[in-house]
Amino acid sequence: MSSVRVGRICVCQAFVTSKAAPRFLISKSTKLISSRRFSTITVHEEKPLDDHESSTDNRKQSSQIGLSLLDTKLGQTKEGVDLLDGLDVYSVPALQDHHPLAVYGLDSTNPTSNNTTKRYPILLLHGRTWSSVPVYHLLGGNNNVSQFLNKSEENDDHDETVHESRSFMEALLEKGLQPYALDFRGFGGTPADDTGYVEPHRCVQDVQTVLQWMAKRHNTNTNTNTNVEMPALLGWSQGALVAQLVAQFHPTSVSKLILYGSIYDPLVRYPREPLYQVNLPNTSQITNTFNDAIEDFTVQGSIPPAPAALFAQAALVSDPVKAVWKHSYQFNNCDPARVHTPCLVVAGDQDPYAPLHVQQDLFCNLGRGSDRTWSILAGADHAAHLLNDVRQRFVNVAVSFVQNGK
Repeated sequence: MSSVRVGRICVCQAFVTSKAAPRFLISKSTKLISSRRFSTITVHEEKPLDDHESSTDNRKQSSQIGLSLLDTKLGQTKEGVDLLDGLDVYSVPALQDHHPLAVYGLDSTNPTSNNTTKRYPILLLHGRTWSSVPVYHLLGGNNNVSQFLNKSEENDDHDETVHESRSFMEALLEKGLQPYALDFRGFGGTPADDTGYVEPHRCVQDVQTVLQWMAKRHNTNTNTNTNVEMPALLGWSQGALVAQLVAQFHPTSVSKLILYGSIYDPLVRYPREPLYQVNLPNTSQITNTFNDAIEDFTVQGSIPPAPAALFAQAALVSDPVKAVWKHSYQFNNCDPARVHTPCLVVAGDQDPYAPLHVQQDLFCNLGRGSDRTWSILAGADHAAHLLNDVRQRFVNVAVSFVQNGK
């Protein structure tokens, strides 16, 4: 396993195989320069001895093999490194083409070392526009409070509450879960692949890769599921559609499913591209804006202006250029009746992207034979996990469902 430590940040490279559990070999060490402290970093690269994935897949290997978060905008700026404070950062090669996937954890470097405390692993998926780092780790870590302050500490009007951690990952860890978060291709710490696009089915495959990696880290028996429960999966907004497809296509990979602020709508059908359209790599460079970053905060007073602005700043650091989704028609495969995993449907009662009548349709049409729960968060809009009075309620709902199934 490769490790790069920057301040309190650990970047590790893990290798996953679709066959039997791989054997590892420490092959070499690489010297890198930290963008934060400009100190020499030793990276220990571990590679599987037996590697058969590419021979069983007709897709060529990604040209981004060997890259990691350190080669993205998020990893190349001091502001980006500051956002990662407190996170364990992993580079997990995708099963299909070995593309490097950025995965973030908290207190996760030795997940099985403490046998007295069982933490339930859960994977978090972000939405259409922003990386998991600002979405799930806003103002997290010990150093971030001072990094983004626009006011002087000597200012008498300084309000400490607006700079409190809004890290959803930290809140889950405190309640006994073991959170991980993934960046889809082209977001945050995951480089874009050769196509330059984000595709739903590719996201599903990448999530499956990370779930297998998590199961191995937590000593889950993936054949009988009798040792440790399989990871839970939470998807927000468009990420909820990806999570739903994962549960439909790979039901044994997920123990619990949380569809949070899902934009599923049975009346929406995404059009297919023309049959004979030439698919050229994406070369567009559409800049994200401050207004793009705060558009999810729609309930007045639900979040103070300062943390909303801090989210926008963090989002623009992690994703200065808009990731372009393609083949959205693949989301047409979302069918609640094919979900047979215990499922929590949760959304704010004032979420404009997840209206309650559509959430009701989603909940009522989930597949029979598994427990399901529907939770409505009063006074919340689309970003409930960042809001003042709602986020702790949401954390309690999510943790209770993962730990107790209700």
